[in-house]
Amino acid sequence: MSSVVASSSSPKPHFLQRRAVEFHETDAAGLVHFTNILRWMEGAELAYLQEREVPVFAAESVKSSGWPRVAVSAEFVAPLRFGDQVETRLWVDKIGQSSIAYRFEIWRVNGRGAPRLSATGTITAVYVTRLKGKLGPATIPAVIKKKIK
Repeated sequence: MSSVVASSSSPKPHFLQRRAVEFHETDAAGLVHFTNILRWMEGAELAYLQEREVPVFAAESVKSSGWPRVAVSAEFVAPLRFGDQVETRLWVDKIGQSSIAYRFEIWRVNGRGAPRLSATGTITAVYVTRLKGKLGPATIPAVIKKKIK
């Protein structure tokens, strides 16, 4: 595995979330299990939307809406271990008519030396509505686009 120590070449992230790696997130080898990277990405997305007061799921008596994923990817660069301090960085790469594409970087930021890139990933989520039992993509409301930009 390579180890990237320099700062991200990307512009300032739209959102940062810091946390410590918990014991239950590691595998028998003592490394973070890969599924947790996906959970951290989704957790950062949720916190980002909540901070902007964008509903993640809205249910009314006849209509509901949400953001299911249509594509998710992750690349693992360097291992993380129990107790490591990690920072999930989120960028909104594209807002389409009915979808949002996010990009993520997971960095180890323990304070021992320079931060190290540990994983990168993407999520594409589609805004959907359910009306009269039918689920389908819908145009992202302008008020939501404004809060995200």
